[in-house]
Amino acid sequence: MLKLYGLQASNYYKMAKLALLEKGFEFDDVQTLPKQEQSFLSMSPMGKVPCLEAREGFLSETMAIMEFLEDINPEIPLFPEDSFERAKVRELMRVCELYIELPVSRLKAEVNSSGANKEQIINEIKPQIAKGLAALARVAKFEPYLAGPLFTYADIVAYHTFSFAEKVMKDVCGWNVMSEIEGLAEWQKTVASRPIVHNMDTSNT
Repeated sequence: MLKLYGLQASNYYKMAKLALLEKGFEFDDVQTLPKQEQSFLSMSPMGKVPCLEAREGFLSETMAIMEFLEDINPEIPLFPEDSFERAKVRELMRVCELYIELPVSRLKAEVNSSGANKEQIINEIKPQIAKGLAALARVAKFEPYLAGPLFTYADIVAYHTFSFAEKVMKDVCGWNVMSEIEGLAEWQKTVASRPIVHNMDTSNT
């Protein structure tokens, strides 16, 4: 049986867990912190979570885990069948990760650091996030899901990205990022209404 190592506070752990649930896998959920002990580094080279244990060995990095899950259970697809559409899903995933999730994480870390100039940090990083939101608006379809009619890994990544970004940006500077893209708030409600997503969100509160 598959084993997922991670903790509820990790956004990427929640992405991997939702992918497992949506794909219909049975798995053991092993709650653990990131570690630098050699025993854990042999499982996850950077000592990060999530980490997936399969019959063949261990996998770290959420995107790699998702690709593996798709390959071993194609019967419940979270990638489109068409090659170009699959690539568009990966594009959406990367836009969310690189240009929204990462700068929001950086903003949160820097404004909470000792002696931080909060206004200067916001003025530096907020335009980067706005640029990422604009990029997402150019490629997202909201029909009703991010890449079209099929619920995909892009929706999993974006849902947790915006759950995180929405709270951080409201807390830090009162910015409602959900209002920046037409259709984004409605898409969020659509994803949240999926039974597995709803159950997972409820169990995490």
